[in-house]
Amino acid sequence: MQLTKSRQRKLQNKLHRSLPIEGSRESELWVQNTNSPLLRLPPELRNRIYELVLSVGQIQVIFKKYQFRAISNGANSNNTHRPLYDVVPGGFGCMVFGREENPWPTVHLKPVGPGQRIPAAYQNWKRGMTLLSPVCRQLYHETVLLPYRLNAWSFHTIAVMDRFLIKERRLPKSHMGAIRVLYSQCVLTAAVEKKLGGLEMVLLDGGARMVKRVVEVDKDHGDKRVVYWDIEKGWWK
Repeated sequence: MQLTKSRQRKLQNKLHRSLPIEGSRESELWVQNTNSPLLRLPPELRNRIYELVLSVGQIQVIFKKYQFRAISNGANSNNTHRPLYDVVPGGFGCMVFGREENPWPTVHLKPVGPGQRIPAAYQNWKRGMTLLSPVCRQLYHETVLLPYRLNAWSFHTIAVMDRFLIKERRLPKSHMGAIRVLYSQCVLTAAVEKKLGGLEMVLLDGGARMVKRVVEVDKDHGDKRVVYWDIEKGWWK
């Protein structure tokens, strides 16, 4: 089932606070979902199924530029020919790697120009991570944060990370806060670290591992949390 813009807005505005109007399409879906074999399972079993389905390893966010591709030559009124172009869609997408796999190995890259490299498997990129969330309200609220919490995350370049998280704010605060493990090509800036407040571990390009440690400090009876990052040596697989 495809979500209309109206339904997307309703999901974002937490439609679960009120029941659908009787006789509407939403009401029919409500009845169907109530009788769903999956949703009638105990929460423990549903959560286990969600983990098996949504835990894919590592999700890397990439950005592909929109491109123009010549498809044929067309004749104009002067009997001269000029190429006709087709637009190759671009934008943000994602690729899947193993959880402990280096997301920037040279074997996955190929040169496309001076100083530029893109994944050789770009044709396999995807725009969505899961089809579970849009199915119904209950699945949306039970699974919407799981891809972020269960998987490690990375970004193809530092510029993509900055654009995705800071400039364009592509993720809601709750989604960013659910990310626990991040692969990064550099030490995070204060702005990015603040956005990803739920981070527990950062794996740097080269193998170093930064583990978050929060210490409660009592300064003149005023509790304060201080964040430290312990650096450990590691290696890529």
